[in-house]
Amino acid sequence: MRALVILDERWYSALTDLGVKIARSISRECSVAVAAIPGYPAWKVAGELGFKRFGIEDPRRGLPFKPFLSLKKTVEEFKPRVLFTIRGDEMLFGALLKKRFGFKLFRLHGHSKGVRESFLNRELHRRFVDGVVVSSRKLVNSVISELPKIFVPGIVDTDVFSFSREGRELFRKELKVGNRKLIGVVGRLDPVKGHRLFLRALSLLKRDDYIAAVVGEEKNEKLEDLKKLSAELGISDKVVFIPERLPSISNFMSACDLAVVPSVGSEVIARTPLEFMACRTAVVSTNVGALPEVILPPYGITVPPDEHSLSEAIDKFLLSDLEKLGKIAQEVADEKFSFKALSPAVCRFVCGRV
Repeated sequence: MRALVILDERWYSALTDLGVKIARSISRECSVAVAAIPGYPAWKVAGELGFKRFGIEDPRRGLPFKPFLSLKKTVEEFKPRVLFTIRGDEMLFGALLKKRFGFKLFRLHGHSKGVRESFLNRELHRRFVDGVVVSSRKLVNSVISELPKIFVPGIVDTDVFSFSREGRELFRKELKVGNRKLIGVVGRLDPVKGHRLFLRALSLLKRDDYIAAVVGEEKNEKLEDLKKLSAELGISDKVVFIPERLPSISNFMSACDLAVVPSVGSEVIARTPLEFMACRTAVVSTNVGALPEVILPPYGITVPPDEHSLSEAIDKFLLSDLEKLGKIAQEVADEKFSFKALSPAVCRFVCGRV
């Protein structure tokens, strides 16, 4: 059976990442090809993973005729039985092509803006969509409530993200952690990721036996501004910023005693917390998006996005047996959120309905 997965984002977001993982999951039973915009990250990743690729035009540039025709040409050549989309543009194109080519149409919903409540979107889903993969129960509304669905908050590749004793020791030595606890944050420097909230929460801790490392590239938040805030809060000697991509992020995650996800919005797809968990690290996070659906006691906790709640949670976990909790987190990641755990269900849902 042939399945065409359309990854038409220009950046490698959590949505695109989950779309790639859906493609990998259904490739267990389907012959999968990827349609993407040449030159952009999804195109490159699909090639690295060995998927057959079809180039399509960007649906958000210029008139929609060229993007539509590029998808039509791809469908004519590949002849899929399944068309899987991650965004609305290509879902609309798929709906227009569905009757002629006879494929089943599936949609991934994992956007922070939610599922658009409009007459057109409701009718498109009702008349043309055969099933939806949903990253968070918070996204379910009248548009998709009656459709066949499967919930996939995130999938972690445990071959890539796994605990490394050697990596842990090397990274901790490099950061000169010593006997202190290492608190880790991973995420682009962007206001929505809550770095300022994290720093304010750290300043409220009544302990100094820790070091915090923040890994993330500068986006919409300036590194210098965060360093300035750290100094103003009196914690600049406690916080290390690593503003570049690490050659092995799993080594860093393995080195951490506690992960913190301080986001103030978004996080409708859980990616970073699952990666930390797979690397044997307990997680404290805010309760936004899908995070409360994957981060649960005893290996983690979610709290409201305010500095007092976050600080109290961090303090509580630093007093816990983090090695034990990290092992539980790793077991949960493997048993509930790995490819081994989720791929069969995703494959049955998509390929088994055709």
